[in-house]
Amino acid sequence: MRKILGIVLLVMVAFGIATFAAQAPLIIGTTDRVTELSFANSYDFWSWHVLRNTTGALTKLDPQTLEIVGDLAKSWDISSDGLVYTFHLRPNLTFWDGAPCGAAAVKWSLDRTIRLDGPNGGVGLIKPYIKQIDVVDPVTVKITLNMPDAVFLLRISSQIGASLIYSPKTTPADTFAKGVYAGTGPYKLLEYVPDQYVKYEAYAGYYGPAPKTKLVIEKMYSDASALRAAIEAGDIDVAFRSLNPQDILSMEKEKNLVLKVYTPSPGIRYMLFNVSKAPFNNQFVRQAITYAVDRNQICQQVFSGINTPIYTMVPNVDPPFFGAFPSFPKRDLAKAKELLNEVGYNAANPLVINLWYTPKHYGSTEADAATVIKGSLEETGVIKVTLQSMEWGAYTTAMGKGRMGMFLLGWYPDYLEPSNYLAPWTTESPKSLGTYFNEDPNYEAYKEILEVATSTVNTTKRAKLYKAIQILSVQDVPWIPLWAINVQMAVATLPNVHGATVDISMDIHIAQIYKE
Repeated sequence: MRKILGIVLLVMVAFGIATFAAQAPLIIGTTDRVTELSFANSYDFWSWHVLRNTTGALTKLDPQTLEIVGDLAKSWDISSDGLVYTFHLRPNLTFWDGAPCGAAAVKWSLDRTIRLDGPNGGVGLIKPYIKQIDVVDPVTVKITLNMPDAVFLLRISSQIGASLIYSPKTTPADTFAKGVYAGTGPYKLLEYVPDQYVKYEAYAGYYGPAPKTKLVIEKMYSDASALRAAIEAGDIDVAFRSLNPQDILSMEKEKNLVLKVYTPSPGIRYMLFNVSKAPFNNQFVRQAITYAVDRNQICQQVFSGINTPIYTMVPNVDPPFFGAFPSFPKRDLAKAKELLNEVGYNAANPLVINLWYTPKHYGSTEADAATVIKGSLEETGVIKVTLQSMEWGAYTTAMGKGRMGMFLLGWYPDYLEPSNYLAPWTTESPKSLGTYFNEDPNYEAYKEILEVATSTVNTTKRAKLYKAIQILSVQDVPWIPLWAINVQMAVATLPNVHGATVDISMDIHIAQIYKE
């Protein structure tokens, strides 16, 4: 019998089966969701979280220093005019499917993403800037820009789903990937079941340090209460995005858990308007809503004071952000009513509008936040609000098709620079993000200012241009900044779990997490 068992063990080792017998899987719980695992048609936090953990880009953020370092590229050269970036790839890179990851694969991936440019994707973060991609030799790729871009190394990093590189052998050439792709690691995507779980396995061919845990499962829970129950029962090892504010306060006192809130948070919540859709095509209506909303009430009643009010889209976090200018006004109901009266709305003829929200994507507090906002707007006596909700997948589709006039959204940094908090809704992806600001009379002005800003190397001068955009946005109101998402910087673990920290990218790095 011992001899038979010995033979079985040898066979298991030979085929890698014993690996997981020796190390239990790490189980991470979340209430967040994947929308679509497509590089050209996804633009949400958890979809990009999965994609960036399973493949790389030319550059990446160092998780310790938050500086731009090489990822698939080991080095690069920039021409004196700032228009040509030449990337020198690491030798012998491979995808999970065995295909080489060289200059040809990099060109194929980026060209494909830019060509497909899905309606719900974040391709606008790179497409306007890239003029041409050329293969110089098997390990050298040259990218020529349309204009100098001081933040291009951030745009082309693994923080951006549209910048990630994938295999021409496995990924469909002319349709969205929808989970059919092969990456470069550190993990392989083993399985994804919508609204249930994602399974990863460490990729042995990854160029960098091996992940500290070989098998990872991310389980998706219905709400924050279920997530808390799972970590308290020991069903999961890590709870991340999103716990209830009240649970955060009480869980900090539990001896069998380790809970930390990493602040300050660069994540923001805000309200958006489709500026082409009546009645929100009237800027005075949008301005009135700005004066009526009660940020303090939202933060206290819904988030137990953990989240904090904000009055600009640029996080007041330095470094790496700069130029934050709290330009939006404090609450003033009299001013709100005055503006509405000027455009014909009063108690006898109220402004009747819908406020859209998505019930689970941002945690279980979203309905409460929407209810508080509704109440604060209706305090004017001139506005009547009907709350409407849609699940996240339908929500993003409705945004892209311009179906919602006023709706809540959240933002997490694609790259750590102020333009990422000003350009997406105005000049980069106004349709996919639902503002349709490309139809606003001031669109060209925003575009010109942002183009000058992002091509300006001097950060002091760049900050002044970003300040101008923030001032203009108070008049045009494509958005209303509401609160900083401190609660989504919270992570709870069992005592034997290590390495689960949240940095300014607002993400955990699953390759660094392990349990004893």
